[in-house]
Amino acid sequence: MVTWVAVVTLNVDLGLAVGVVVSMMTVVCRTQRVQCLALGLAEGTELYRPLRESHKLLQVPGLCILSYPTPLYFATRGQFRRTVEWHLGFGERSKQSPKLGGLPDPGAEPIRVVILDLSGISFADAAGAREVVQLARRCQDAGICLLLAQCNALVLETLTRAGLLDRMTPERLFVSVQDAAAYALERLKPTGPKICTVWV
Repeated sequence: MVTWVAVVTLNVDLGLAVGVVVSMMTVVCRTQRVQCLALGLAEGTELYRPLRESHKLLQVPGLCILSYPTPLYFATRGQFRRTVEWHLGFGERSKQSPKLGGLPDPGAEPIRVVILDLSGISFADAAGAREVVQLARRCQDAGICLLLAQCNALVLETLTRAGLLDRMTPERLFVSVQDAAAYALERLKPTGPKICTVWV
């Protein structure tokens, strides 16, 4: 409609240019409004759903599963960084909690493992890839194990060129959230001194 009105009121060339600009602005605005979702396990299944959809989803203490369902590029990198850092407790959280689909509990167990579901990221540019690498660095410094799940080949290639494998090993890349969660649960198992009984 905008293109049609612009062509009628201006001319064909300017009308088409206006249509292209409006389309680009619409795409950017839509990606800016996408929320980073915290996922929980649906009881009795192996499916992980956004916590805001139901109160019957299970959360494992010390484990945070996040999904960011939008392309990661220069226009969305800031929102990606802010929302992920908010969920992980990096920096200062604002007094008014953003609507991110699952609010962290200040009294909960500190996060030890975070799974980033990349299935919704169909495209990542160099700027977006650097954000993931910086996230890996910050998690490493904080003693948090970062796992990536369902990353498509093109996005993984971009992340690799940005230096992701300098911060994490390929063993932390998984084909599904379920596989990553199984690995995380193994890491979260309490480890202590083994007690053996000696009979005299």
